[in-house]
Amino acid sequence: MQHKEEIWLEGIEPDYMEEFVCTGTFCPDTCCQGWEIVIDEQTCERYRKVHDPEFKEMLSRAIVHRQEETETGLQEVACIRMGKGKRCLFLCNDGLCMIQRQTEEVNLSETCRTYPRVIYIWNEVYVERSLCVSCPEVARLVLSRQKPLQLLTKKIAVAELEGLRITDKGQRLHSHCLPLRRLLIRILQDRNQALPLRLRQANDFFWQAGAVSGHHGEKRFLQLAAEYEAQLLDDPGPEATEAGEFTDDLARRQLTAIGRLLFQRRQNPGLRAVFRENLDRAIKRWQLAADGIPSERGLLQYKEDRELYQLFFLPEYAPMWENYLVNEVFKNIFITEEKEEFYRQWVYLLLQFFIGRAQVMAALAAAPGDLPEATVIEIVRLNAREVGHDSMYLQQGLELFAVNAAEEESLQELCHLLLL
Repeated sequence: MQHKEEIWLEGIEPDYMEEFVCTGTFCPDTCCQGWEIVIDEQTCERYRKVHDPEFKEMLSRAIVHRQEETETGLQEVACIRMGKGKRCLFLCNDGLCMIQRQTEEVNLSETCRTYPRVIYIWNEVYVERSLCVSCPEVARLVLSRQKPLQLLTKKIAVAELEGLRITDKGQRLHSHCLPLRRLLIRILQDRNQALPLRLRQANDFFWQAGAVSGHHGEKRFLQLAAEYEAQLLDDPGPEATEAGEFTDDLARRQLTAIGRLLFQRRQNPGLRAVFRENLDRAIKRWQLAADGIPSERGLLQYKEDRELYQLFFLPEYAPMWENYLVNEVFKNIFITEEKEEFYRQWVYLLLQFFIGRAQVMAALAAAPGDLPEATVIEIVRLNAREVGHDSMYLQQGLELFAVNAAEEESLQELCHLLLL
């Protein structure tokens, strides 16, 4: 009997991948509750061929079909019907999946089999895998570690990826993308410099390098990369955090932008209660109006909270933010050959970071003592789930600040403002 030849791809993944194991019934926030679960076409076709009458009846009650507007017109989408408390109808009281229990894992949809994993196959030759911090166990693995995340290279069998959701199938990366992202990560992991300074340098490098194009693009990119590599050799010291005086005018503009993002997110009636409380605490503390503008007293409070955050929070928790940011860069920052709106994912990343940072700052100021690590991890994790997984909100967030005729320029100015 002739065996099928195994096909292998070059793979890159963070070093936490081998450590991750789903905690199943012990998970404090199951992924089978709280958000929509889409059923892919292959799984739908498999379900249509089911012969077991009991299982077929269960599927007919639990799966709904609807028309959804896409770039190419209306498209039929199949989803699992959510029950009371936005629970998947296949979720048993013991936290296990009825489909997996009564049949086998292959009958789960791509979404259910894949999350919290994110998988790309780029240029048809290599694969990248990472995990979503919205998962409680992933949040613990990524955010609680003091050492920097490492990216490992390994061989990954194509068979290992069968039945899993491959994001952006068929896309090809621009030649600058991988070296750009590697240098972004190196800048963010440069612990000789304070985290705010690292973020500003990463932001400056991204906007300059991401926009490089034309006949001499490769040469210009290499020049930029060399300039930033040289900066990594300098040691400005741990006190180099500020980009000049943080004036009342600058603080007001920065807080107003953050306030607009907080209010925009708060409009969603489906937010989890604890996440809404985190938003409300920040809004109340800085006395933000519905348009994001703070009162004079709120502005003064924000400046004090920002200083408290930099003096007492960052020295202890900078590794947590670093690992979060590095994970998001590896997972989300891609410049494809089309290079259309190359900056959007970077702005999305910073919007998520500053909404999360605002919640942390407000919680830190309200805490009578030190803010426990578990509390910080949960704030960041919930933010990843309620903000990072909502593409519609992220788009709305961009629209708050984007000027149609000069979207790239206006969003670059926003990033610069938030990072001052």
